[in-house]
Parts: sequence; C-alpha cells; structure tokens
Amino acid sequence: MIERALNATWVLVGAAGAIGAWNMGLVTPSGPESGLFPFVASLLVLIGGLVLLLAPKHRALDVDWPDTIGWMRVGGVVLGLSLIALLLPRLGFAAAGVLTMMILLKLVERTGWLQSVALSVGSVAAVIGLFDKLLGMPLPRGPWGF
Repeated sequence: MIERALNATWVLVGAAGAIGAWNMGLVTPSGPESGLFPFVASLLVLIGGLVLLLAPKHRALDVDWPDTIGWMRVGGVVLGLSLIALLLPRLGFAAAGVLTMMILLKLVERTGWLQSVALSVGSVAAVIGLFDKLLGMPLPRGPWGF
C-alpha cells in the first residue's frame, strides 16, 4: 500500500512540475524558454511514477541496509550538497564547486588527494568554459571575481 501511495506521489509531483514549467513558457521563436528543461524533467518524473504505479509489485523479502562505509558515502553526498548550497552565494561557483567536488571525491569515491584536486579543478574549469564562456550563461561569482 505504501508503495502505491509513493508512486502516486511521484505522478502528482511530476504533473505539478510540468504544469508549473508550462506556465513559465517552453519555446519562443528565438529558442527555448526557461521552462523547457523543468518541463522535460517533470515529464520524466511523471512517466517514471506511472511506470512504477502500473508495474506489478515486487516486494523485497529481506532489506539489505548499507554498512558503515555506505552510510559514510551517503553522508558525504549530503555534506557536499549542503556545502555547495551554503557556499555558492558566498564564494561563487568556482571555489564552491572545487571544494564540493573534493569532498565528494574524497568521501564518496575514496580517491587520492592528487586525483581529487585535479579532477575537481578540471571539471569546474570545463563547466565554466562551457556555460560561462561558450554559452554566455553567467555563473555566480565570488568575492575574488571568479
């Protein structure tokens, strides 16, 4: 019963998101509007909820909870997402992104420091190059101008 209620909730969340995105506008003659991506994402949530709602039930007989390392990884993801939400307005995208990526790579993926720093700086530089430079979408800047 709880599964059906949860799946119906996903259908409702997807439908509400799609309606909200539709009201923001999807496409104009000059290109996509701000509601296009949320509309597509909401449709995916809605379709996923429908598939789960209409699919035959498959109950797990024995739940296998993660061990301590698994819970640390979950905590690392929560910490990383919380950190970027807190630091983004204060430090800007570059610094907050590098710090968050380093935490995620160290706690979740257990990479070494050199790999963590290199991948963090490289991925943030690629995102800045794509969105800020190539597509002209300004990202939040910190007190140092980047």
